[in-house]
Amino acid sequence: MVDLHARLAVAERAAREAGEALRHHGRIQVRAKADNDYVTEMDVKTEQALRSALLGAFPEDEFLGEESGGAERAAGRWIVDPIDGTQSFMRGHHGYAISIGYEHDGVMQIGCVYMPDNDEMFCAIRGEGATLNGEPIHVSDISDPHQAIAHLGYGHRCKPNRDRTMRLLPDLFDRISDIRRFGSAAYALCCVACGRSEIFFELGLHIYDLAAGVVILEEAGGRASGWTADADWRDGDVLATNGLLHEFMLNQLAPRD
Repeated sequence: MVDLHARLAVAERAAREAGEALRHHGRIQVRAKADNDYVTEMDVKTEQALRSALLGAFPEDEFLGEESGGAERAAGRWIVDPIDGTQSFMRGHHGYAISIGYEHDGVMQIGCVYMPDNDEMFCAIRGEGATLNGEPIHVSDISDPHQAIAHLGYGHRCKPNRDRTMRLLPDLFDRISDIRRFGSAAYALCCVACGRSEIFFELGLHIYDLAAGVVILEEAGGRASGWTADADWRDGDVLATNGLLHEFMLNQLAPRD
Protein backbone atom coordinates (compact mmCIF):
# COMPACT_ATOMS: atom_id res chain seq x y z
CA MET A 1 0.00 0.00 0.00
CA VAL A 2 1.44 3.37 -1.01
CA ASP A 3 1.50 5.83 1.90
CA LEU A 4 0.42 9.09 0.30
CA HIS A 5 0.34 11.02 3.57
CA ALA A 6 3.94 10.15 4.32
CA ARG A 7 4.96 11.18 0.83
CA LEU A 8 3.15 14.50 1.08
CA ALA A 9 4.81 15.23 4.42
CA VAL A 10 8.26 14.63 2.89
CA ALA A 11 7.38 16.74 -0.17
CA GLU A 12 6.24 19.63 2.02
CA ARG A 13 9.38 19.52 4.11
CA ALA A 14 11.63 19.29 1.06
CA ALA A 15 9.82 22.19 -0.62
CA ARG A 16 10.19 24.42 2.43
CA GLU A 17 13.89 23.64 2.77
CA ALA A 18 14.43 24.34 -0.93
CA GLY A 19 12.42 27.54 -0.67
CA GLU A 20 14.57 28.76 2.20
CA ALA A 21 17.66 28.29 0.04
CA LEU A 22 16.06 30.16 -2.85
CA ARG A 23 15.09 33.10 -0.66
CA HIS A 24 18.67 33.52 0.52
CA HIS A 25 20.67 32.81 -2.62
CA GLY A 26 23.55 35.07 -3.60
CA ARG A 27 24.61 35.92 -7.11
CA ILE A 28 23.59 33.23 -9.57
CA GLN A 29 24.85 32.01 -12.92
CA VAL A 30 22.32 31.95 -15.76
CA ARG A 31 22.43 30.32 -19.19
CA ALA A 32 19.94 30.21 -22.03
CA LYS A 33 18.40 26.84 -22.92
CA ALA A 34 16.48 28.26 -25.89
CA ASP A 35 14.83 31.53 -26.92
CA ASN A 36 13.21 33.08 -23.84
CA ASP A 37 14.05 29.95 -21.82
CA TYR A 38 16.66 30.10 -19.07
CA VAL A 39 18.16 27.90 -16.40
CA THR A 40 20.05 29.08 -13.33
CA GLU A 41 22.43 27.18 -11.12
CA MET A 42 19.70 27.29 -8.48
CA ASP A 43 17.31 25.36 -10.75
CA VAL A 44 19.86 22.58 -10.91
CA LYS A 45 20.80 22.69 -7.21
CA THR A 46 17.16 22.79 -6.12
CA GLU A 47 16.25 19.82 -8.29
CA GLN A 48 19.19 17.85 -6.92
CA ALA A 49 18.13 18.64 -3.36
CA LEU A 50 14.51 17.66 -4.01
CA ARG A 51 15.53 14.45 -5.76
CA SER A 52 17.78 13.51 -2.85
CA ALA A 53 15.08 14.21 -0.26
CA LEU A 54 12.27 12.40 -2.09
CA LEU A 55 14.17 9.34 -3.23
CA GLY A 56 16.10 9.20 0.03
CA ALA A 57 12.79 8.74 1.84
CA PHE A 58 11.20 6.54 -0.84
CA PRO A 59 13.92 4.70 -2.79
CA GLU A 60 11.32 2.50 -4.48
CA ASP A 61 10.01 5.52 -6.41
CA GLU A 62 11.30 7.02 -9.67
CA PHE A 63 11.90 10.69 -10.49
CA LEU A 64 11.24 13.01 -13.44
CA GLY A 65 12.62 16.54 -13.22
CA GLU A 66 12.71 19.45 -15.63
CA GLU A 67 16.48 19.81 -15.50
CA SER A 68 17.67 16.21 -15.22
CA GLY A 69 14.89 14.27 -16.95
CA GLY A 70 14.22 10.77 -15.65
CA ALA A 71 11.49 8.16 -15.68
CA GLU A 72 8.85 8.59 -18.38
CA ARG A 73 6.84 5.77 -16.80
CA ALA A 74 6.96 4.06 -13.42
CA ALA A 75 4.68 2.44 -10.87
CA GLY A 76 5.36 5.45 -8.68
CA ARG A 77 7.24 8.59 -9.69
CA TRP A 78 7.84 12.13 -8.51
CA ILE A 79 7.33 14.83 -11.16
CA VAL A 80 9.21 17.99 -10.22
CA ASP A 81 9.77 21.49 -11.51
CA PRO A 82 12.36 22.93 -9.10
CA ILE A 83 11.67 26.55 -10.05
CA ASP A 84 8.53 27.05 -12.09
CA GLY A 85 8.89 30.62 -13.29
CA THR A 86 12.66 30.85 -13.60
CA GLN A 87 12.59 34.29 -15.24
CA SER A 88 10.56 35.65 -12.33
CA PHE A 89 13.06 34.13 -9.89
CA MET A 90 16.15 35.46 -11.65
CA ARG A 91 14.68 38.96 -12.08
CA GLY A 92 13.45 39.30 -8.50
CA HIS A 93 9.71 38.88 -9.08
CA HIS A 94 7.62 36.84 -6.64
CA GLY A 95 5.82 34.72 -9.25
CA TYR A 96 7.85 31.51 -9.01
CA ALA A 97 7.06 28.21 -7.36
CA ILE A 98 8.48 24.86 -6.35
CA SER A 99 6.23 22.21 -7.88
CA ILE A 100 6.21 18.59 -6.69
CA GLY A 101 3.72 16.02 -7.97
CA TYR A 102 3.48 12.31 -7.27
CA GLU A 103 1.97 9.82 -9.71
CA HIS A 104 1.07 6.22 -8.95
CA ASP A 105 -0.07 3.72 -11.57
CA GLY A 106 -0.54 6.53 -14.08
CA VAL A 107 -2.76 8.68 -11.85
CA MET A 108 -1.59 11.91 -10.25
CA GLN A 109 -2.11 11.40 -6.53
CA ILE A 110 -0.26 14.24 -4.76
CA GLY A 111 0.24 17.92 -5.50
CA CYS A 112 2.56 20.20 -3.54
CA VAL A 113 3.22 23.74 -4.78
CA TYR A 114 5.20 26.14 -2.62
CA MET A 115 5.60 29.87 -3.18
CA PRO A 116 8.76 30.70 -1.19
CA ASP A 117 8.47 34.48 -1.23
CA ASN A 118 4.83 34.41 -0.04
CA ASP A 119 5.27 31.37 2.24
CA GLU A 120 2.19 29.80 0.63
CA MET A 121 1.99 26.00 0.62
CA PHE A 122 -0.70 24.49 -1.61
CA CYS A 123 -1.27 20.76 -1.09
CA ALA A 124 -3.63 18.00 -2.14
CA ILE A 125 -4.03 14.24 -1.97
CA ARG A 126 -6.37 12.65 -4.48
CA GLY A 127 -9.80 12.20 -2.91
CA GLU A 128 -9.04 14.28 0.18
CA GLY A 129 -9.45 17.89 -0.96
CA ALA A 130 -6.92 20.71 -1.28
CA THR A 131 -5.42 23.13 1.23
CA LEU A 132 -3.50 26.39 1.43
CA ASN A 133 -1.28 26.53 4.51
CA GLY A 134 -3.39 23.77 6.03
CA GLU A 135 -6.78 25.40 5.43
CA PRO A 136 -9.26 23.93 2.93
CA ILE A 137 -9.62 25.75 -0.39
CA HIS A 138 -12.21 25.62 -3.14
CA VAL A 139 -12.67 27.16 -6.56
CA SER A 140 -14.91 30.21 -6.90
CA ASP A 141 -18.60 30.03 -7.75
CA ILE A 142 -18.36 32.65 -10.49
CA SER A 143 -20.26 31.57 -13.59
CA ASP A 144 -20.52 34.90 -15.39
CA PRO A 145 -17.49 35.37 -17.68
CA HIS A 146 -17.70 39.13 -17.22
CA GLN A 147 -16.74 38.64 -13.56
CA ALA A 148 -13.91 36.21 -14.28
CA ILE A 149 -10.18 36.74 -13.94
CA ALA A 150 -7.99 34.70 -16.29
CA HIS A 151 -4.36 33.70 -16.05
CA LEU A 152 -2.68 33.06 -19.36
CA GLY A 153 0.53 32.09 -21.04
CA TYR A 154 0.84 33.36 -24.58
CA GLY A 155 3.42 30.97 -26.03
CA HIS A 156 6.29 33.44 -25.91
CA ARG A 157 8.85 30.71 -26.71
CA CYS A 158 7.07 29.35 -29.79
CA LYS A 159 5.81 31.61 -32.59
CA PRO A 160 2.96 29.34 -33.80
CA ASN A 161 1.65 29.03 -30.23
CA ARG A 162 2.07 32.76 -29.68
CA ASP A 163 0.22 33.61 -32.90
CA ARG A 164 -2.60 31.20 -32.13
CA THR A 165 -3.03 32.62 -28.64
CA MET A 166 -2.88 36.25 -29.70
CA ARG A 167 -5.66 35.72 -32.25
CA LEU A 168 -7.96 34.63 -29.44
CA LEU A 169 -7.34 37.52 -27.08
CA PRO A 170 -9.36 40.45 -28.49
CA ASP A 171 -12.65 38.56 -28.33
CA LEU A 172 -11.82 36.98 -24.96
CA PHE A 173 -10.80 40.29 -23.42
CA ASP A 174 -14.21 41.69 -24.37
CA ARG A 175 -15.91 38.90 -22.45
CA ILE A 176 -13.99 38.62 -19.16
CA SER A 177 -13.16 40.98 -16.31
CA ASP A 178 -9.33 40.99 -16.17
CA ILE A 179 -6.14 39.01 -16.77
CA ARG A 180 -3.02 38.04 -14.80
CA ARG A 181 0.34 36.55 -15.76
CA PHE A 182 2.93 35.49 -13.18
CA GLY A 183 5.07 33.14 -15.30
CA SER A 184 4.35 30.00 -13.26
CA ALA A 185 1.75 27.55 -14.50
CA ALA A 186 1.80 25.80 -11.11
CA TYR A 187 0.90 29.03 -9.32
CA ALA A 188 -1.76 29.94 -11.89
CA LEU A 189 -3.44 26.57 -11.31
CA CYS A 190 -3.35 27.16 -7.56
CA CYS A 191 -4.88 30.61 -7.98
CA VAL A 192 -7.83 29.03 -9.77
CA ALA A 193 -7.97 26.34 -7.08
CA CYS A 194 -8.32 28.83 -4.23
CA GLY A 195 -10.74 31.17 -5.99
CA ARG A 196 -8.39 34.06 -6.73
CA SER A 197 -9.16 33.58 -10.42
CA GLU A 198 -11.36 31.37 -12.58
CA ILE A 199 -9.39 30.52 -15.72
CA PHE A 200 -5.90 29.51 -16.82
CA PHE A 201 -4.86 28.52 -20.33
CA GLU A 202 -1.59 28.01 -22.18
CA LEU A 203 -0.13 26.04 -25.08
CA GLY A 204 3.04 23.99 -25.19
CA LEU A 205 3.68 23.19 -21.53
CA HIS A 206 5.22 20.04 -20.02
CA ILE A 207 3.97 17.58 -17.46
CA TYR A 208 6.35 18.91 -14.81
CA ASP A 209 4.78 22.37 -15.23
CA LEU A 210 1.29 21.03 -14.57
CA ALA A 211 1.28 17.78 -12.61
CA ALA A 212 1.16 19.09 -9.05
CA GLY A 213 -1.10 22.04 -9.79
CA VAL A 214 -3.69 19.94 -11.60
CA VAL A 215 -4.13 17.66 -8.57
CA ILE A 216 -4.64 20.71 -6.36
CA LEU A 217 -7.08 22.27 -8.84
CA GLU A 218 -9.17 19.13 -9.24
CA GLU A 219 -9.27 18.46 -5.50
CA ALA A 220 -10.49 22.05 -5.02
CA GLY A 221 -13.42 21.37 -7.36
CA GLY A 222 -11.94 22.66 -10.61
CA ARG A 223 -11.52 21.09 -14.02
CA ALA A 224 -8.52 20.62 -16.30
CA SER A 225 -8.44 19.49 -19.92
CA GLY A 226 -6.75 20.20 -23.18
CA TRP A 227 -8.02 22.93 -25.47
CA THR A 228 -10.81 20.61 -26.63
CA ALA A 229 -13.02 18.61 -24.27
CA ASP A 230 -11.55 15.27 -25.35
CA ALA A 231 -7.90 16.41 -25.21
CA ASP A 232 -5.64 15.63 -22.25
CA TRP A 233 -3.81 18.36 -20.33
CA ARG A 234 -0.84 15.99 -20.16
CA ASP A 235 -0.20 16.71 -23.83
CA GLY A 236 0.82 20.25 -22.83
CA ASP A 237 -2.05 22.41 -24.09
CA VAL A 238 -3.96 23.15 -20.90
CA LEU A 239 -7.27 24.75 -20.01
CA ALA A 240 -8.05 24.95 -16.29
CA THR A 241 -11.16 26.54 -14.84
CA ASN A 242 -13.42 26.58 -11.82
CA GLY A 243 -15.60 24.15 -13.79
CA LEU A 244 -18.47 26.59 -14.23
CA LEU A 245 -16.65 28.41 -17.02
CA HIS A 246 -15.10 25.41 -18.74
CA GLU A 247 -17.59 25.12 -21.60
CA PHE A 248 -17.43 28.87 -22.17
CA MET A 249 -13.64 28.68 -22.46
CA LEU A 250 -13.65 25.62 -24.69
CA ASN A 251 -15.81 27.63 -27.07
CA GLN A 252 -13.47 30.61 -26.83
CA LEU A 253 -10.41 28.48 -27.56
CA ALA A 254 -11.97 26.58 -30.47
CA PRO A 255 -10.22 27.16 -33.82
CA ARG A 256 -11.72 29.94 -35.90
CA ASP A 257 -11.97 29.83 -39.68
